Amino acid sequence: MAKHTILIVDDEPTQRKVLSKFIEDLGYGYLVMSSGMEVVDFFMNKKVIKGVSCHDVDVMLLDLSMPDLDGLTVLKQIDHIKGDLQVIVLTANKDVTLAVTAINYGAIDYIVKGERDIFARVTASINNAIDKKNLKYQVSHLARKSKDQVVFSDIIGQSEMISNVIKLAKKVANSTIPVLIEAAGGAGKELLARSIHGSSSRSGKPFIVVECDSLKSGSAEEELFGSEKALSDGVVKNIGKLREANNGTIYFKRIDLLKSDLQTKLLRFMQEGEFTPVQGKFPVRVDVRVISSAINNLQKAVLAKKFREDLFYRIATFPITIPSLKERGEEDIKLLAETFCRDFSVNENKKIKAIGQDVLYLLYNYDWEDNIRQLKNSIFRSVVLCDSDTLKSEHFPQLLNKENNSLTKAKSVIKKNSDINSELIDIFDDEGKCKTIEVIEEEIIRRLVDIYSGNLSEVAKKLDIGRSTIYRKLKILNEEA
Repeated sequence: MAKHTILIVDDEPTQRKVLSKFIEDLGYGYLVMSSGMEVVDFFMNKKVIKGVSCHDVDVMLLDLSMPDLDGLTVLKQIDHIKGDLQVIVLTANKDVTLAVTAINYGAIDYIVKGERDIFARVTASINNAIDKKNLKYQVSHLARKSKDQVVFSDIIGQSEMISNVIKLAKKVANSTIPVLIEAAGGAGKELLARSIHGSSSRSGKPFIVVECDSLKSGSAEEELFGSEKALSDGVVKNIGKLREANNGTIYFKRIDLLKSDLQTKLLRFMQEGEFTPVQGKFPVRVDVRVISSAINNLQKAVLAKKFREDLFYRIATFPITIPSLKERGEEDIKLLAETFCRDFSVNENKKIKAIGQDVLYLLYNYDWEDNIRQLKNSIFRSVVLCDSDTLKSEHFPQLLNKENNSLTKAKSVIKKNSDINSELIDIFDDEGKCKTIEVIEEEIIRRLVDIYSGNLSEVAKKLDIGRSTIYRKLKILNEEA
C-alpha cells in the first residue's frame, strides 16, 4: 500500500525520537515538527518539507502542551484548511474537559501520555484514523460521481505523461470547444471526460453518455435526437439524448461506430446548434458541450470512408491522447494498484496493508492489454483471494498463468537461439590463431555428421556437395556411412 505519512508534533526531543522510531517500525512515513507555529506555517503557506506537502499528511500526532502555540490553538487556526487530515491529540493532562474541547476542535482521539499500553493505543488510533480517511474519501468520491462532479484530482497518477494530459484538459475545461479523447480500451477515457465536465462551469448539470455502438438501428435517431410522434390520442414526445444534455455535456463513446446517417445529422447539429426531432415540425436549439472518444483510429476510418471527414474535423478540434498504462510506467502502476487495493479492502472488509515486492514486479512487467480496467479487475480478484495482510503473487493466478506462458515461450526462444549458437564454428583456435579453411570445413562437416546421427546423405544434401567430398574431407574414403 502507499506509505501513509504521520506528522509528529512535540516540543520534547525525546518524545519526538521515541515516536519517530515507533511510527517507522509500524511501516509509516513520518515528518517531525517541534512547535505549534511550525505546524501553522506548514499548513497556512502550503509548504513542502523533505518532499512532503501538507496534502500528503494523513494523520497528525499533536502534543497539546507546547510553549509557543498550544495544540488547541493550532487546531483552531488550521481547522478551515486541514481538509481530511486526521488529528490525534497527545497530552500529559488527564483533564476530561480538555479532551472534549480538543474533539470539538476537530481531533478524532485523545491519548494521555504515560497511560498503560500507550503504544497499542496509538497504533489502534492511527489505523482507525487512516481507515476513516479512506472511507471519507470513498463517500466523497461516490457523492461527486453521482452528481457528475468527478474532478481532475480523481484521476490517479503522478507520471509526467498523465500529468501532461491533465494540464491539457484543464486548459479546455471551461471552454465550449469540442474535445476528442484518444486512447486504447480501459485507459480512462470516460473518467477524463467526466473530469473535464466536473471541473467546468457545467458541473452539476447533466452529463449524458451516448454508447454509439449500442444505438438500436430502428430507433437510433429517436434515441439521439428525440421524436414528436403524432398519435390518434395526442402527441408523444421523446426528448432524446441531446435535449437531455441541455446546459451540460454530451459524451459520444466509441463515436467511430456511429452509423453514417447519424453522422450526417450530428454534423448538421454541430454546425448550426439545432436539430429537428423525428417527425418534428420545428428545429430545437440546445446548449451542450460535446466530448467524444473512439476505440479505433478515426483518421484511418476517414481514409477508409467509414467516418465523415467533415465531422472528424468538427469533433477533433481539441484532441487529447491518454497514454497506455504501460507507457505511464511503474510509478503510476504502483499508485493505481495501491489505491485499488485500499478501496477494495475497505469494501470487502479485509485488512490488507501492503502489496508484496513480488507482486509489484509482476505488475510492472505484465502486458496490460486492457490497461487500467484490467489492473483494477486483477486487484479486485486478488483482494477477494487474500486472507493475510499482504497481497502476494499467489493471489494473481491469472496473471501468473499468462506470465508463465510468456516465460515458457521466452525460454524456448532462448533454447532455440542457444542451439543455433552451438552450431557456430569458432574461426580462432585456443591460442587465438586463425584456423585454416581446411580445418574449418572439417569442423563444419563433423558437426553436421553429429547433428544428423551419421547420415552422410543428409549432410551432403544440406551442404550441397557430394558424399565423396565428405569422405575425402574426413579422410574416411573407404568407410560406409
